[in-house]
Amino acid sequence: KRAEDGIVLVDEDKCIGCQLCAWACPYGAREFSAKRGVMQKCTLCVDRIYNETLDEADRQPACVMACPTRARHFGDLGDSGSDVSKLVAERGGYALMPELGYQPVNRYLPPRARRDGTTAAKAPTAESIDSTQMSPLLRWVDRVLSR
Repeated sequence: KRAEDGIVLVDEDKCIGCQLCAWACPYGAREFSAKRGVMQKCTLCVDRIYNETLDEADRQPACVMACPTRARHFGDLGDSGSDVSKLVAERGGYALMPELGYQPVNRYLPPRARRDGTTAAKAPTAESIDSTQMSPLLRWVDRVLSR
């Protein structure tokens, strides 16, 4: 995890492809590239967001720019005046599983009411997951990682 911005990157020169980081990641964010023999994950388009040759409006991850429904937002949560900080404050954004102590830098916005008045289900939290429903292997991994 980079101290300056909280972005987690995989150092492919050091990765041996053992896939243990995938087991340890509480967010399920890592995938194994069999072709390259290393782990991969989203980089938040780090090369794009810090590219000063791009216009400020274009310094966003590709997924944010491509989302047709504008369901994804990007910005500096450390700047209380940024658009994304204001959006998180207005909508009551929350971190995913902060109780695990990983200090996530992403925030999730609660579902808004749909036109028909219903809302989508909220994302699960660690408290809402019934550990008795996990496989024995996952319960063991959970116990080991909780130490």
